[in-house]
Amino acid sequence: MFVFSIFGLVGLFIINILFGMYYGFGIRHYWFFESLHFLGGFFIAMFLSHFTHSAVLILVGLAIITFLWELAEDLIARFRKSADYIKRIFNIKDINPVWQDTVLDIFLNFLGAAIFIILFG
Repeated sequence: MFVFSIFGLVGLFIINILFGMYYGFGIRHYWFFESLHFLGGFFIAMFLSHFTHSAVLILVGLAIITFLWELAEDLIARFRKSADYIKRIFNIKDINPVWQDTVLDIFLNFLGAAIFIILFG
């Protein structure tokens, strides 16, 4: 499962960058990024389960990773140079995070992890 989780996470990251952002699929289809957050939570839980079989520790690890990811999104948007770079590279008009989207992202990450824990924990 460890190797599968790494391939899953790397694959999601590539799909996110290439199709979701560069080709704008995620901008045109609202559900795209939501499905990536759900699957990301699932594969992160799978990855963390290799190191611990404790559901609590898996969820704590996911909380840390989720916090860092959402913080990175927020910081990129706050700093003008990084925001302009992302907008130019991915041809995006606005990258300002909205708290409702952040809450949904966090919920979907934990939902994906909970499904993994229920199925395989």
